[in-house]
Parts: sequence; C-alpha cells; structure tokens
Amino acid sequence: MSTTDETVDQLLAPMTRKRLFVAINRKAAPDADIAPYVADHLRYMVELERRGLLWASGPFVEPGVRVGDGLTIVNSDSIDEARELLMDEPLCHRGLRTFEGPFPWELREGHIPIALDASSSSFRLR
Repeated sequence: MSTTDETVDQLLAPMTRKRLFVAINRKAAPDADIAPYVADHLRYMVELERRGLLWASGPFVEPGVRVGDGLTIVNSDSIDEARELLMDEPLCHRGLRTFEGPFPWELREGHIPIALDASSSSFRLR
C-alpha cells in the first residue's frame, strides 16, 4: 500500500460514512395535471420523514415554478427499498413525475448542528 493510500485510509477512518440513496426527480406532466396531487405528495413525504426514511428532499429552485425537478435523499436499508419508496410517491405512482436513481451515496463530510423536521418547521438544538 502506498503512502497516499495510507493517508486516505487514515482520513476516511473517522468519517461517518452513512449510506443513503439519492434520486433526481423529474417533472413528467403539465402543472395542471400535477396540481390535484401535490397535497398527496406532501403528505407522503412528511410520513416518510416521520418514519425516519427521508433524510432530505426538495425542489430545485426556479422562480415561478411550484412543482418542478428536485432531489430526494432516502435513509433506507437497501437500494430496492429506496426504489420502492420513490415509486410509491404519489406523483411518481401516477406517472406525473419520474426519477433517476436511486444512487447509493455515502455521507462523509459536512456539519449539521441541528435536527430539523422541515415540513413542520420544528427543530432540536444539538
């Protein structure tokens, strides 16, 4: 093993290395077709959050766009479970949205000083 490999291994050793699954969500229908199901989508995502299965999710911000493309990070035990959770999302289930992924992703770096439940604007300081 080279000195570089040893250095990288030492730097990786203390990292969280939490395995998550990431998906890019793509709008697949006009706003008028999606609008009746946005509340169902939001309820579903809040329920995943409540169950600890949703690590983060939200739209890519575009002025004037209420429902567009976005990113979802699922806290799941397997890629199959993550895929099932994504396919069961009401907009995907109805063919109004598609997703790319899920892709296995590993959280290594970052600083998260609070626990935030974004849908209810509740937080806990850590």
